[in-house]
Amino acid sequence: MKEVIFPKGITGLILRSFVPQYKNIENEKIRSQYGILEGWVSVVVNLALALVKAVIGLHISSHALLADAVHSLSDVGTSGVVIMGFKLSQKPPDREHPFGYANAELVAALIMSVLLIIAGFELLRSYVYDLAAESITVPTLDWIMILIVVLTIIVKEWLGQFSKSLGKTIGSTALEADSWHHRLDAITTVLVIIGIIGSGFGLPWLDKATGGLVSLFIIWSGVAFAKESISPLLGKNVSQECIAEIRSLAMQDPLVTYVHDVVVHRYGRKNFISLHVEAPSTMSIYEMHDLAASVGERITERFTGECNVHMDPIDKESARYKEVAAVLEDLIQAKPELIEFHDLHFREEGDQEIILCELSVDPVRKHDTYDQLHEELKFYLNNIFKNSILKISLEPGYNV
Repeated sequence: MKEVIFPKGITGLILRSFVPQYKNIENEKIRSQYGILEGWVSVVVNLALALVKAVIGLHISSHALLADAVHSLSDVGTSGVVIMGFKLSQKPPDREHPFGYANAELVAALIMSVLLIIAGFELLRSYVYDLAAESITVPTLDWIMILIVVLTIIVKEWLGQFSKSLGKTIGSTALEADSWHHRLDAITTVLVIIGIIGSGFGLPWLDKATGGLVSLFIIWSGVAFAKESISPLLGKNVSQECIAEIRSLAMQDPLVTYVHDVVVHRYGRKNFISLHVEAPSTMSIYEMHDLAASVGERITERFTGECNVHMDPIDKESARYKEVAAVLEDLIQAKPELIEFHDLHFREEGDQEIILCELSVDPVRKHDTYDQLHEELKFYLNNIFKNSILKISLEPGYNV
């Protein structure tokens, strides 16, 4: 297991002050305290920065700085989402929500993203209108005020590092995403300063043009945040590394001969995993049950959540299995769109043999061509196994 490096300096001091048992990050309650701490620190700092930028923006008549103040204020909302998400994620499952409330964070984040995009478009519209109407107010070049704005960049950069450090410690993508928002705010403030100074040196349009650019940044960050929220809600697949690790854990038992149909649904940090395990058909139902339980326990020890193991009894030592498997392997070699076969077994219907098998197809191939591929495969295999009934199913090999 990777060694955990706990924050030091000011971040470490704040963490120790508000989370006394900060080293116990395996505890869900302690982990939640990390997220809530980051959220509240971000809310307080962003409110202060938004107020400072708004006051200075009004004082020197800078539209770009006022837009930047709105951007900082929007970060208060995203930090609020973090707080709500970590609090709701601790709420236990109930009858209506058997998987818990972890995805409430994603729903709230999506709402905030929409509001962020709307705010960005409204700001952009006003700046484009003013530029078109040549209604340009030149900001006052006040170096003391600009110096204060520079200090807000330093504070915002620290806040980004604060969020990133806590996020890495507990392995939270939400906190690391919030860190990204803080850094984006610092970058836009740099653009604002460039616009103000440029306006003071004979480019009066530059302040509003920079304000428009900041508005685009706001819209872009809103769209990016929305994509991060929508994708998991739509059932985003886990990484291939995660799938490979699950298969490896299942294959640690010598009785497991193959693993397929691995599916992982994520609700917050909890993983609801299902997989099919092939094992010798000579095993009793009790042995099958014990093997499934053993595989499931091993996987849930590594991945927080639940694991459902479906057992496929397969007789891989029989001459018939080896004969049919050899034909399927040759077929896969000949057709690059086929990845692998699994769950090959046989049934008897009267005096006739039934061959059942599942084939994984390259995910690049379109679903509407599966019927054509299925007919091609059946035609080919029927010519080889003329006295058998073929029942072959195709599935996209997303997690092979």
